[in-house]
Amino acid sequence: MLNVQSLINKGAINISIFKKIIAFALSFGIALSLTACKKNDGKNYIFRYDISANPVTLDPQQANEPNSNIIIKNVYLGLLTVNSDGSIDNGVAEKYSVSPDGLTYTFTLRDDIFWTNSEGFEEKCTAKDFVFGFERLFSPVTESLRAKDYYCIKDSESYHNGGKDSVGVKALSDFELEITLEEPNPRFPVLLTEPSAMPCCEKFFTSSQGKYGLSAECTPSNGAFYVRVWNFDPYAITENVNYLILNRNKLNAEALGVCPSGLNFFIEDDEDLIPDFNAGETDCISVSNDNKALVTAKDSVSEEFCCSTGGLIFNRNFELFQNEDFVKALSLLADRNAISASVTEFESANGIVPNGVTTTDSGYRETVGACTIPEYNAVKAGELFRAARSSLNSKLFTGSRIIVCKDAAKSAVSYIMQEWQREFGFYCVVEELESAEFSKRLQSGDFEMAVTELTGSYNSPDAYLEQFREGNSANYSSYSDSEFEAIMSRANQASDVSESVKLFKQAEQMLIDKAAFIPLYYKNEYFFIAEDAYDIVFNPFTKTVDFTTAKMM
Repeated sequence: MLNVQSLINKGAINISIFKKIIAFALSFGIALSLTACKKNDGKNYIFRYDISANPVTLDPQQANEPNSNIIIKNVYLGLLTVNSDGSIDNGVAEKYSVSPDGLTYTFTLRDDIFWTNSEGFEEKCTAKDFVFGFERLFSPVTESLRAKDYYCIKDSESYHNGGKDSVGVKALSDFELEITLEEPNPRFPVLLTEPSAMPCCEKFFTSSQGKYGLSAECTPSNGAFYVRVWNFDPYAITENVNYLILNRNKLNAEALGVCPSGLNFFIEDDEDLIPDFNAGETDCISVSNDNKALVTAKDSVSEEFCCSTGGLIFNRNFELFQNEDFVKALSLLADRNAISASVTEFESANGIVPNGVTTTDSGYRETVGACTIPEYNAVKAGELFRAARSSLNSKLFTGSRIIVCKDAAKSAVSYIMQEWQREFGFYCVVEELESAEFSKRLQSGDFEMAVTELTGSYNSPDAYLEQFREGNSANYSSYSDSEFEAIMSRANQASDVSESVKLFKQAEQMLIDKAAFIPLYYKNEYFFIAEDAYDIVFNPFTKTVDFTTAKMM
């Protein structure tokens, strides 16, 4: 069998040629493997996937972007994990219990999960690794962007600010872990599935001498795969020389039911992702509505996920949009029937939280129902508009600018603009921006109105609604409401999920009623899988792909 692995490592073969060799071989029924040949049961295949940039870091406590997180998902294993249907399952934890007051979680860990790396490191994963992982998460030295999301853990905020010397995470024995919270948090099990909650082996971390997660040899694995090769040259002139090669973690293969013998992640420009999949050079790809039609790979299968909501926001730093009567007047002229008829590729939104979000055992929208969306009402809009004009300088009503990302549904807002112009004489100019410039303008507050698409970084209504909370970095409109803050706090501290989702629905309806966000359309994400590939798990919220049980027949 051809030793492709050694050729790549020695630089004797270009990765683009390597991808072509694989595609050619597969077309003739021959499998080239880094460790073993493909079997008829679908196991031992080398799966291939494109990522759009070099991972910033594979340190879970520091990582905060998709290209890092997709590798971390396949390399590390947390206490809990997420199934393909969004339900929570055991990871390193064999079982766990929660105290009646919802404050103490006690985990019994598996004793058959091991750490390894490309240089043969071997150590059992124990409760102490989770203690050290959380200590690193809250250490000021780590500078984790996600630490605040875990402040529900007892003493974590004080520890993060230098006031305490420990947090509420304790190893009761090698395979028993106790986590104590400041207050009940129904979303805590979900938090334990995310990269920031991954364990960290202190022995390995110390030996990495400040390079933890920055190279193959300094990245450990307690999961399904380990990083065998990480090649990235930012100054490379030749294309297709940047990639990561992951091999199966043999120490955990049987315990975790790992099927592939390895994974190849190619670092490619955005414009190459779909052509690579269409050419059979990669085995799966995620795309939005905008690019779905460009995927032409023969006999590929797609899954559809509704996880994004497009709508209008107003920059509350402008005096005009601080007037609640005025923003409500604008919202009442959103004729969703006309929008739905014109923007056929999108579904009309009946709330801020999209249909793909689930609760513990069902869909969020199925559980709480649709929100009450203000119907088109020119008469009521006129009354509110006149009330606003009586209290504001008339010069403010001449018009405004709306920024729109080129990937957004520009036509959705054009109908509303025509209504504003006809009913109020309120003229708007649309600035259509590239994605990078659009994000920059949002983050800097350099806009008056924007058509933005809300996405959640995890599967919860909170992920969408928290973007309107004070101090949240994604609260681009600078929205502020003490009543909304109080409801969200109660929702996050509710004693059970059912009470929590009811409060989230109340908070969601409040945002709509006060025109903090005018929902217009839902936008779908599509995950395409190559013919004969299956059991690849895509998470549309984190944009991660789990290849642990993936097979190719």
